[in-house]
Amino acid sequence: MKRLADRDLLTALMLFAVSAMFSVGSSSDPKDWAFPLLANYVTLGIGIAFLAKFLYATAVKHTPDLLEMTAENWAAAIDVVVSLVIVLVYLFVMFGLGFWPASLAMLILTSLYLTRERTARNIRLAFIVPVCICVVSYLIFTQVFYVPFPESGWFAG
Repeated sequence: MKRLADRDLLTALMLFAVSAMFSVGSSSDPKDWAFPLLANYVTLGIGIAFLAKFLYATAVKHTPDLLEMTAENWAAAIDVVVSLVIVLVYLFVMFGLGFWPASLAMLILTSLYLTRERTARNIRLAFIVPVCICVVSYLIFTQVFYVPFPESGWFAG
């Protein structure tokens, strides 16, 4: 039963789930042929490699590399969950506020949350760096590449 907590097996199962999730809803549109399908097949292939590694280790009776949750791992898991929640809220808010204000808010919140040492300098940087990233990205994507972005749905006018 301990073998089911092996890192290779859990990684393979996670990659299979990601591959299955992104293979649903693919269409015959040429945009779905090249990169998304290739990325999905690579993810599936890596999952198969991890599963093969797990099965080989089981067959030769190697000691399993068990997943152990230490206090440090739990802290990292909480960081992942909080970041996931921030991204999910961002996806909802993006349709209301528009792409750029929502992106700026998401980057600032994520930077503030992930700042470990909360000195005045680090907090200033957690605001300044996302603003600079958004300004530079806005200029590059709108003035150089002419990419259209979602407009605000809540404040349309």
